[in-house]
Amino acid sequence: MSTDLSRTNLNDVLFGLPKEEALHAFYERMVTIPITAISSLKKELRSTIGDDRSKGIFVRYGWHNGVSDGEKALTCEWESELDLINAGPQLHQLHGYLDRVEIDDIRYDDEGDLEAIDVSWFNSFEADEYLKNGIPSDQPVCHTMCGYASGYLSTVLKRPILVKETKCSAMGEDKCEVICMPMEKWGQELENEYRYYQSNSMIQELDEITAKFKKERDNLNKAYHVHRKLIEELLAKQGLQKIVDLLYETTGLPVFIENEYHQIMVKSNNVTIDADLDKINTKTTDFITGPEGIGILRTPIWLEQEIKGYCSFIYLDDHTPNDLEYMVIDQASLTASIILLNENIKVNTEQNIRRGFLSDVLGRRLEKEELYKIAYYLNFNPDDSYWMLTMERDINNSELNYEIEVNEDLVRYINLFFKERKINAIVSQKAGKIITLIEYSSFKEVCMKQSKFIKQLLKHCSRRFGDYKFFVGVSSVVQKIDQLPTLYDETIATLKAKNPNKQIQFFEDLGIESVLFQIPDETLINRFVEKQVGQLLECDKNSELVETLYAYIENGLNINHTAKALTMSISGLRYRLDKISDILNIDLNDTQSVFSVYMALNILKTKGKIKI
Repeated sequence: MSTDLSRTNLNDVLFGLPKEEALHAFYERMVTIPITAISSLKKELRSTIGDDRSKGIFVRYGWHNGVSDGEKALTCEWESELDLINAGPQLHQLHGYLDRVEIDDIRYDDEGDLEAIDVSWFNSFEADEYLKNGIPSDQPVCHTMCGYASGYLSTVLKRPILVKETKCSAMGEDKCEVICMPMEKWGQELENEYRYYQSNSMIQELDEITAKFKKERDNLNKAYHVHRKLIEELLAKQGLQKIVDLLYETTGLPVFIENEYHQIMVKSNNVTIDADLDKINTKTTDFITGPEGIGILRTPIWLEQEIKGYCSFIYLDDHTPNDLEYMVIDQASLTASIILLNENIKVNTEQNIRRGFLSDVLGRRLEKEELYKIAYYLNFNPDDSYWMLTMERDINNSELNYEIEVNEDLVRYINLFFKERKINAIVSQKAGKIITLIEYSSFKEVCMKQSKFIKQLLKHCSRRFGDYKFFVGVSSVVQKIDQLPTLYDETIATLKAKNPNKQIQFFEDLGIESVLFQIPDETLINRFVEKQVGQLLECDKNSELVETLYAYIENGLNINHTAKALTMSISGLRYRLDKISDILNIDLNDTQSVFSVYMALNILKTKGKIKI
């Protein structure tokens, strides 16, 4: 005969009746399920639908059991909320889920609202079954029991209670420990656990997966279509501009490609870049958001294990890239790297030929007829005018190999400078210096003075090589290409005469002393200067006598003109000139001796070692 639970105290049923009678009091009919059957079902589900989904099934299975028991408990008589909470562990044990349950703590907040219940479980059937495999778990496994506790407490307390296992016997612990908290108390931890309590339709999941696969298939088809077009353009030997145009036509997104120095090489027609590209460095495909809702999807272009540029899509109005655009830009980067590789091989081959030609010309290893023929082949008009720059820099590293590598990098960078301005030039290095031969007719197209142009070149070099100070020697202009060795000698002469405070030195500014600066051995020049004016420099610490001598020579050895120029008396001037004559041991009326002294003073003046 069934018990009327509405007239029975809950504690009398659970604590006053034997297990069999208590079960019959709560349930009119029960079906027993062997633990081994539940364990086998769990293993089968894990292998079929995975650990995550099978966990959700057993959590919800336990939940429904807990809800059923909670509803039964509410039909009994009970004195307090604590009675209902304490009945949960007894019902848990009544089902045989575990041997013992201990409520370790029940906490309430300052307003008397339930905050958390800490519970310990001993000999959980789920943990014991798992350990029969002999391998401890790396995470809790008592999913049914957590679901049961959550379902029961949520029902009897009439508010959602989420139960989470924090320690598990299956993980090697002595007991299982769980925390039961109202849902609103969990905060950010709730989202990951709460999803297991949601009943999701397998058909709905399959539909979602199918839709996702369909989208992936469509993206792959579109990406393949773009990839095929890119390959067609590549095989047709089209350049980067054609690739950019194709990407814009396919995606509708503004596109640009920059080189390794963050200079834009090609772009679609509607591209305007306000961002400082130098500060956007990445080695992977990244989406960078900027001000005013502008974003850049950017991927590096790799060549020979180095980044040689970037391919970028621009997004406006807070739009973000989709999966297809990530796939397309990666394909575009690969295609661009192949194009750059081909161009790099072509450019390096051409530059090596040009550099070899310049080396042969400067080394005077070519007959005139052969020189003209090769120059014409390399697109240099033999009858055009030419001028030359030779650049040297201070050395920051004693390693020869390192300095050569820096110079080669500098050669490539200067080549880019001339290429951007469409100036026909050859850039090479010789004896640690950078030599640049410039076709004068193509240089005239930039409509700029030599001095301003060279300052722009130095500024260009300083952006990339800011740790170095550069000095440039500038030659005169010759009318024939076979006169190039003369240009080189002139630039070397200007560098020998360089002033530490003056980065650009023109050969035409040197004057007659330029002849001395063309002597290959600079030691001879220094010896000449020392012989002519060394004694005077040693005695004249305040440069008073040097200034007087230079003014005397500049005024044609005329005492009256010199005295007027120096604003001093004739007698005072004669005194100084006699003193200078004694120190140098020369007759200041001897034109040949005075000319040699004058040249020595001009050499020192040009090098900035004396101020006259």
